[in-house]
Amino acid sequence: MPSVQVKKVVAVCFLEAAKMTLEHLAEYRLTISQQGIQNIPDLPRLYGEVRRLREYLQRCVSAFHDMVELDFADSDRTLLVACCRRFVEAIDLRLVGERVMSSDEKTLLQRKRTVISDWAVEFADKPPLLELPLPRLGQVQTEGARALVTRLHQKLFPNHQARFDSHGAVSQTMGVQVPSILDDYAPPLAMDESAAPPPPSASKPAIARLPVEEDLVGPPILDSHKLRDPRLRTLARLDLLSYERSLAGQDHRLAAVLLGSILESAVLDHAIPRRAELGLVGTPDTWNPVDVLAKVMGEQFNPKDRSLAYHAFSARNLLRPSLQIVTPMVVTQASLQRLQEFAQRALHSMGYCATDGSGDEKLPSMLRQEGRRIGSPMPE
Repeated sequence: MPSVQVKKVVAVCFLEAAKMTLEHLAEYRLTISQQGIQNIPDLPRLYGEVRRLREYLQRCVSAFHDMVELDFADSDRTLLVACCRRFVEAIDLRLVGERVMSSDEKTLLQRKRTVISDWAVEFADKPPLLELPLPRLGQVQTEGARALVTRLHQKLFPNHQARFDSHGAVSQTMGVQVPSILDDYAPPLAMDESAAPPPPSASKPAIARLPVEEDLVGPPILDSHKLRDPRLRTLARLDLLSYERSLAGQDHRLAAVLLGSILESAVLDHAIPRRAELGLVGTPDTWNPVDVLAKVMGEQFNPKDRSLAYHAFSARNLLRPSLQIVTPMVVTQASLQRLQEFAQRALHSMGYCATDGSGDEKLPSMLRQEGRRIGSPMPE
Protein backbone atom coordinates (compact mmCIF):
# COMPACT_ATOMS: atom_id res chain seq x y z
CA MET A 1 0.00 0.00 0.00
CA PRO A 2 1.21 3.56 -0.61
CA SER A 3 2.62 5.71 2.15
CA VAL A 4 0.25 7.74 4.28
CA GLN A 5 0.60 11.07 6.02
CA VAL A 6 -0.71 11.60 9.52
CA LYS A 7 -0.46 14.37 12.05
CA LYS A 8 2.38 14.01 14.47
CA VAL A 9 0.01 13.40 17.40
CA VAL A 10 -1.33 10.33 15.58
CA ALA A 11 2.18 9.01 14.92
CA VAL A 12 2.95 9.46 18.62
CA CYS A 13 -0.11 7.34 19.46
CA PHE A 14 1.22 4.62 17.13
CA LEU A 15 4.58 4.83 18.89
CA GLU A 16 2.93 4.45 22.30
CA ALA A 17 1.07 1.36 21.07
CA ALA A 18 4.27 -0.21 19.73
CA LYS A 19 6.20 0.59 22.92
CA MET A 20 3.54 -0.90 25.16
CA THR A 21 3.30 -4.06 23.06
CA LEU A 22 7.08 -4.45 23.09
CA GLU A 23 7.11 -4.13 26.89
CA HIS A 24 4.40 -6.79 27.20
CA LEU A 25 6.30 -9.13 24.88
CA ALA A 26 9.49 -8.68 26.91
CA GLU A 27 7.69 -9.37 30.18
CA TYR A 28 5.97 -12.43 28.74
CA ARG A 29 9.25 -13.82 27.36
CA LEU A 30 10.83 -13.42 30.78
CA THR A 31 7.88 -15.08 32.50
CA ILE A 32 7.77 -18.15 30.28
CA SER A 33 11.56 -18.53 30.39
CA GLN A 34 11.43 -18.56 34.19
CA GLN A 35 8.76 -21.23 33.99
CA GLY A 36 10.89 -23.30 31.63
CA ILE A 37 8.49 -22.99 28.70
CA GLN A 38 10.25 -23.02 25.33
CA ASN A 39 7.43 -23.96 22.94
CA ILE A 40 6.65 -20.54 21.43
CA PRO A 41 9.09 -20.36 18.49
CA ASP A 42 7.52 -17.26 16.92
CA LEU A 43 7.82 -15.12 20.05
CA PRO A 44 11.47 -14.00 19.52
CA ARG A 45 10.76 -13.20 15.86
CA LEU A 46 7.67 -11.21 16.77
CA TYR A 47 9.61 -9.34 19.44
CA GLY A 48 12.21 -8.34 16.87
CA GLU A 49 9.57 -7.15 14.40
CA VAL A 50 7.79 -5.02 17.01
CA ARG A 51 11.11 -3.58 18.09
CA ARG A 52 11.93 -2.66 14.51
CA LEU A 53 8.50 -1.06 14.13
CA ARG A 54 9.04 0.94 17.30
CA GLU A 55 12.43 2.22 16.13
CA TYR A 56 10.98 3.21 12.75
CA LEU A 57 8.18 5.18 14.41
CA GLN A 58 10.68 6.83 16.74
CA ARG A 59 12.71 8.07 13.77
CA CYS A 60 9.58 9.37 12.06
CA VAL A 61 8.28 11.35 15.03
CA SER A 62 11.72 12.74 15.89
CA ALA A 63 11.58 15.15 12.94
CA PHE A 64 10.30 18.66 13.54
CA HIS A 65 7.28 18.44 11.26
CA ASP A 66 3.57 18.79 11.91
CA MET A 67 2.89 16.01 9.44
CA VAL A 68 4.61 12.62 9.49
CA GLU A 69 4.88 10.41 6.42
CA LEU A 70 4.70 6.69 7.18
CA ASP A 71 5.77 4.14 4.61
CA PHE A 72 4.78 0.71 5.90
CA ALA A 73 5.12 -2.70 4.32
CA ASP A 74 1.98 -4.84 4.43
CA SER A 75 3.42 -6.93 7.26
CA ASP A 76 4.16 -3.79 9.29
CA ARG A 77 0.60 -2.55 8.83
CA THR A 78 -0.77 -5.86 10.06
CA LEU A 79 1.57 -5.73 13.05
CA LEU A 80 0.61 -2.14 13.84
CA VAL A 81 -3.09 -3.08 13.79
CA ALA A 82 -2.37 -5.80 16.37
CA CYS A 83 -0.48 -3.30 18.56
CA CYS A 84 -3.35 -0.81 18.28
CA ARG A 85 -5.87 -3.45 19.34
CA ARG A 86 -3.88 -4.19 22.47
CA PHE A 87 -3.40 -0.49 23.14
CA VAL A 88 -7.17 0.08 22.96
CA GLU A 89 -7.68 -2.72 25.47
CA ALA A 90 -5.12 -1.15 27.82
CA ILE A 91 -6.83 2.24 27.56
CA ASP A 92 -10.18 0.64 28.43
CA LEU A 93 -8.72 -0.90 31.56
CA ARG A 94 -7.27 2.44 32.62
CA LEU A 95 -10.64 4.12 32.15
CA VAL A 96 -12.44 1.61 34.36
CA GLY A 97 -9.60 1.16 36.83
CA GLU A 98 -9.66 2.09 40.47
CA ARG A 99 -7.31 5.04 40.07
CA VAL A 100 -9.14 8.33 40.17
CA MET A 101 -8.37 10.49 37.16
CA SER A 102 -9.39 14.01 36.23
CA SER A 103 -12.03 14.68 33.61
CA ASP A 104 -9.38 16.09 31.26
CA GLU A 105 -7.27 12.95 31.52
CA LYS A 106 -10.30 10.75 30.97
CA THR A 107 -11.34 12.77 27.92
CA LEU A 108 -7.82 12.56 26.49
CA LEU A 109 -7.78 8.76 26.85
CA GLN A 110 -11.17 8.47 25.19
CA ARG A 111 -10.04 10.60 22.26
CA LYS A 112 -6.82 8.63 21.96
CA ARG A 113 -8.82 5.37 21.92
CA THR A 114 -11.04 6.70 19.15
CA VAL A 115 -8.13 7.87 17.00
CA ILE A 116 -6.23 4.60 17.41
CA SER A 117 -9.36 2.56 16.60
CA ASP A 118 -10.14 4.55 13.46
CA TRP A 119 -6.61 4.27 12.10
CA ALA A 120 -6.47 0.57 12.93
CA VAL A 121 -9.55 0.06 10.77
CA GLU A 122 -7.98 2.19 8.04
CA PHE A 123 -4.76 0.16 8.01
CA ALA A 124 -6.43 -3.27 8.09
CA ASP A 125 -6.71 -4.53 4.53
CA LYS A 126 -5.86 -8.22 4.50
CA PRO A 127 -7.43 -10.99 6.57
CA PRO A 128 -6.83 -12.70 8.87
CA LEU A 129 -6.04 -10.42 11.80
CA LEU A 130 -2.73 -11.00 13.54
CA GLU A 131 -3.23 -12.40 17.03
CA LEU A 132 -0.36 -11.61 19.40
CA PRO A 133 0.77 -14.63 21.49
CA LEU A 134 0.11 -12.71 24.70
CA PRO A 135 -2.36 -13.27 27.53
CA ARG A 136 -5.37 -11.00 27.64
CA LEU A 137 -4.94 -7.90 29.77
CA GLY A 138 -8.27 -8.46 31.51
CA GLN A 139 -10.38 -11.45 32.38
CA VAL A 140 -12.83 -10.61 29.60
CA GLN A 141 -12.53 -8.61 26.42
CA THR A 142 -13.14 -4.93 27.04
CA GLU A 143 -15.91 -3.00 25.39
CA GLY A 144 -13.59 -0.88 23.27
CA ALA A 145 -11.55 -3.87 22.09
CA ARG A 146 -14.72 -5.77 21.20
CA ALA A 147 -16.06 -2.80 19.23
CA LEU A 148 -12.77 -2.47 17.35
CA VAL A 149 -12.73 -6.17 16.43
CA THR A 150 -16.31 -5.81 15.21
CA ARG A 151 -15.36 -2.92 12.93
CA LEU A 152 -12.32 -4.78 11.62
CA HIS A 153 -14.40 -7.84 10.77
CA GLN A 154 -17.02 -5.68 9.10
CA LYS A 155 -14.31 -4.30 6.83
CA LEU A 156 -12.37 -7.51 6.16
CA PHE A 157 -15.41 -9.81 5.91
CA PRO A 158 -18.22 -7.67 4.46
CA ASN A 159 -20.17 -10.74 3.35
CA HIS A 160 -20.42 -11.93 6.96
CA GLN A 161 -21.45 -8.61 8.42
CA ALA A 162 -24.66 -10.09 9.80
CA ARG A 163 -22.63 -12.12 12.28
CA PHE A 164 -21.67 -8.91 14.07
CA ASP A 165 -25.02 -7.12 14.13
CA SER A 166 -25.44 -8.09 17.77
CA HIS A 167 -22.57 -5.74 18.61
CA GLY A 168 -24.10 -2.77 16.80
CA ALA A 169 -25.05 -1.04 20.02
CA VAL A 170 -21.55 -1.51 21.35
CA SER A 171 -20.04 -0.03 18.19
CA GLN A 172 -22.21 3.04 18.46
CA THR A 173 -21.43 3.65 22.12
CA MET A 174 -17.71 3.35 21.44
CA GLY A 175 -17.80 6.03 18.78
CA VAL A 176 -17.75 4.38 15.39
CA GLN A 177 -18.37 7.82 13.93
CA VAL A 178 -15.44 10.14 14.52
CA PRO A 179 -16.36 13.09 16.76
CA SER A 180 -16.00 16.46 15.08
CA ILE A 181 -13.30 17.46 17.55
CA LEU A 182 -11.08 14.70 16.14
CA ASP A 183 -11.70 15.34 12.46
CA ASP A 184 -8.16 16.58 11.97
CA TYR A 185 -6.74 13.29 13.27
CA ALA A 186 -9.18 10.89 11.62
CA PRO A 187 -8.10 8.70 8.69
CA PRO A 188 -9.42 9.55 5.23
CA LEU A 189 -12.81 7.93 4.67
CA ALA A 190 -13.13 5.64 1.66
CA MET A 191 -15.72 6.91 -0.83
CA ASP A 192 -17.71 5.06 -3.43
CA GLU A 193 -16.38 6.19 -6.81
CA SER A 194 -19.89 6.05 -8.26
CA ALA A 195 -21.28 8.32 -5.57
CA ALA A 196 -21.64 12.02 -6.18
CA PRO A 197 -19.01 14.23 -4.52
CA PRO A 198 -20.08 15.79 -1.23
CA PRO A 199 -21.04 19.46 -1.16
CA PRO A 200 -18.16 21.88 -0.47
CA SER A 201 -19.48 22.68 3.00
CA ALA A 202 -19.44 19.00 4.01
CA SER A 203 -16.12 18.03 2.50
CA LYS A 204 -13.08 17.84 4.68
CA PRO A 205 -10.00 19.82 3.74
CA ALA A 206 -7.32 17.65 2.23
CA ILE A 207 -4.33 17.00 4.39
CA ALA A 208 -1.41 18.99 3.04
CA ARG A 209 1.36 16.77 1.77
CA LEU A 210 4.86 17.09 3.07
CA PRO A 211 7.15 19.00 0.74
CA VAL A 212 9.37 16.53 -1.05
CA GLU A 213 12.26 16.79 -3.45
CA GLU A 214 10.26 18.69 -6.06
CA ASP A 215 9.84 21.54 -3.59
CA LEU A 216 13.58 22.04 -3.05
CA VAL A 217 15.19 25.22 -4.26
CA GLY A 218 17.23 24.39 -7.33
CA PRO A 219 17.64 20.93 -8.89
CA PRO A 220 17.28 18.08 -6.38
CA ILE A 221 20.25 15.81 -5.83
CA LEU A 222 18.28 12.64 -5.10
CA ASP A 223 14.98 11.12 -6.16
CA SER A 224 13.99 9.38 -2.93
CA HIS A 225 11.16 7.52 -4.70
CA LYS A 226 13.83 5.32 -6.29
CA LEU A 227 15.00 4.01 -2.90
CA ARG A 228 13.60 0.52 -2.34
CA ASP A 229 13.92 0.23 1.44
CA PRO A 230 11.04 2.15 3.09
CA ARG A 231 13.15 2.97 6.16
CA LEU A 232 15.97 4.47 4.09
CA ARG A 233 13.44 6.23 1.88
CA THR A 234 11.88 7.95 4.90
CA LEU A 235 15.27 8.95 6.30
CA ALA A 236 16.37 10.34 2.95
CA ARG A 237 13.22 12.44 2.66
CA LEU A 238 13.73 13.91 6.11
CA ASP A 239 17.38 14.64 5.32
CA LEU A 240 16.46 16.30 2.03
CA LEU A 241 14.03 18.64 3.76
CA SER A 242 16.61 19.57 6.39
CA TYR A 243 19.26 19.92 3.69
CA GLU A 244 17.15 22.49 1.84
CA ARG A 245 16.65 24.49 5.03
CA SER A 246 20.36 24.47 5.75
CA LEU A 247 21.04 25.78 2.25
CA ALA A 248 18.45 28.50 2.74
CA GLY A 249 20.22 29.57 5.93
CA GLN A 250 23.66 29.24 4.29
CA ASP A 251 24.67 26.80 7.01
CA HIS A 252 27.31 24.99 4.97
CA ARG A 253 28.48 22.91 7.91
CA LEU A 254 25.07 21.32 8.53
CA ALA A 255 24.47 20.99 4.78
CA ALA A 256 27.64 18.88 4.48
CA VAL A 257 26.51 16.60 7.33
CA LEU A 258 23.11 16.05 5.73
CA LEU A 259 24.63 15.54 2.29
CA GLY A 260 26.75 12.72 3.70
CA SER A 261 23.68 11.15 5.30
CA ILE A 262 21.72 11.35 2.03
CA LEU A 263 24.57 9.73 0.13
CA GLU A 264 24.92 6.97 2.75
CA SER A 265 21.19 6.15 2.51
CA ALA A 266 21.52 5.70 -1.24
CA VAL A 267 24.68 3.59 -0.91
CA LEU A 268 23.03 1.28 1.64
CA ASP A 269 19.87 0.93 -0.44
CA HIS A 270 21.99 -0.03 -3.46
CA ALA A 271 24.37 -2.35 -1.60
CA ILE A 272 22.09 -4.28 0.79
CA PRO A 273 20.36 -6.38 -1.91
CA ARG A 274 23.77 -6.92 -3.59
CA ARG A 275 25.80 -7.75 -0.49
CA ALA A 276 26.86 -11.14 -1.85
CA GLU A 277 27.91 -9.66 -5.18
CA LEU A 278 29.90 -6.91 -3.44
CA GLY A 279 31.44 -9.28 -0.90
CA LEU A 280 29.87 -7.58 2.12
CA VAL A 281 29.44 -9.46 5.38
CA GLY A 282 27.92 -8.51 8.70
CA THR A 283 25.42 -5.74 9.34
CA PRO A 284 25.44 -2.41 7.45
CA ASP A 285 26.67 -0.51 10.52
CA THR A 286 29.97 -2.43 10.33
CA TRP A 287 30.64 -1.57 6.67
CA ASN A 288 33.07 1.12 5.55
CA PRO A 289 30.91 3.40 3.39
CA VAL A 290 33.91 4.65 1.40
CA ASP A 291 34.92 1.10 0.42
CA VAL A 292 31.32 0.16 -0.33
CA LEU A 293 30.89 3.20 -2.60
CA ALA A 294 34.15 2.38 -4.36
CA LYS A 295 32.88 -1.14 -5.10
CA VAL A 296 29.50 0.18 -6.25
CA MET A 297 30.92 2.81 -8.62
CA GLY A 298 33.62 0.52 -9.97
CA GLU A 299 35.67 2.12 -12.73
CA GLN A 300 33.82 5.41 -12.28
CA PHE A 301 35.48 5.79 -8.86
CA ASN A 302 38.81 7.53 -9.51
CA PRO A 303 41.61 8.07 -6.95
CA LYS A 304 40.50 11.65 -6.18
CA ASP A 305 37.02 10.39 -5.36
CA ARG A 306 38.29 8.50 -2.31
CA SER A 307 39.23 11.75 -0.63
CA LEU A 308 35.87 13.32 -1.47
CA ALA A 309 34.00 10.24 -0.27
CA TYR A 310 35.94 10.27 2.99
CA HIS A 311 35.06 13.92 3.62
CA ALA A 312 31.41 13.30 2.72
CA PHE A 313 30.99 10.38 5.13
CA SER A 314 33.14 11.92 7.88
CA ALA A 315 31.22 15.20 7.81
CA ARG A 316 29.13 13.87 10.71
CA ASN A 317 32.20 14.51 12.89
CA LEU A 318 31.47 18.21 12.49
CA LEU A 319 28.77 17.68 15.13
CA ARG A 320 31.19 16.12 17.61
CA PRO A 321 32.91 18.81 19.70
CA SER A 322 35.41 16.31 21.13
CA LEU A 323 36.79 15.76 17.61
CA GLN A 324 36.54 19.38 16.52
CA ILE A 325 38.78 20.63 19.33
CA VAL A 326 41.45 18.13 18.23
CA THR A 327 41.07 18.14 14.43
CA PRO A 328 38.86 21.11 13.54
CA MET A 329 37.32 21.33 10.08
CA VAL A 330 35.39 23.96 8.17
CA VAL A 331 32.93 23.79 5.29
CA THR A 332 33.09 26.64 2.81
CA GLN A 333 31.04 27.38 -0.26
CA ALA A 334 33.71 25.86 -2.50
CA SER A 335 34.21 22.67 -0.45
CA LEU A 336 30.45 22.09 -0.19
CA GLN A 337 30.10 22.56 -3.93
CA ARG A 338 32.78 19.92 -4.57
CA LEU A 339 31.05 17.52 -2.20
CA GLN A 340 27.69 18.02 -3.88
CA GLU A 341 29.13 17.55 -7.36
CA PHE A 342 30.71 14.30 -6.21
CA ALA A 343 27.47 13.18 -4.54
CA GLN A 344 25.49 13.88 -7.72
CA ARG A 345 27.94 11.84 -9.77
CA ALA A 346 27.83 8.97 -7.28
CA LEU A 347 24.04 9.03 -7.12
CA HIS A 348 23.83 9.07 -10.90
CA SER A 349 26.09 6.01 -11.15
CA MET A 350 23.70 4.15 -8.80
CA GLY A 351 20.59 5.37 -10.64
CA TYR A 352 19.24 7.57 -7.83
CA CYS A 353 20.01 11.02 -9.20
CA ALA A 354 16.95 13.13 -9.99
CA THR A 355 18.74 14.92 -12.84
CA ASP A 356 19.86 13.52 -16.17
CA GLY A 357 23.46 13.17 -15.04
CA SER A 358 24.75 15.11 -18.03
CA GLY A 359 27.26 16.95 -15.90
CA ASP A 360 25.62 20.38 -16.08
CA GLU A 361 23.78 20.10 -12.72
CA LYS A 362 24.32 23.26 -10.73
CA LEU A 363 24.01 24.14 -7.10
CA PRO A 364 21.07 26.32 -6.07
CA SER A 365 21.79 30.00 -6.42
CA MET A 366 22.06 30.39 -2.67
CA LEU A 367 25.08 28.06 -2.66
CA ARG A 368 26.82 30.24 -5.20
CA GLN A 369 26.56 33.18 -2.85
CA GLU A 370 29.46 33.93 -0.58
CA GLY A 371 29.08 31.80 2.55
CA ARG A 372 30.43 32.26 6.03
CA ARG A 373 33.30 30.20 7.37
CA ILE A 374 32.83 27.94 10.36
CA GLY A 375 35.93 26.65 12.20
CA SER A 376 39.15 26.02 10.31
CA PRO A 377 39.53 24.86 6.70
CA MET A 378 38.30 21.42 5.73
CA PRO A 379 41.12 19.29 4.30
CA GLU A 380 41.16 19.26 0.53
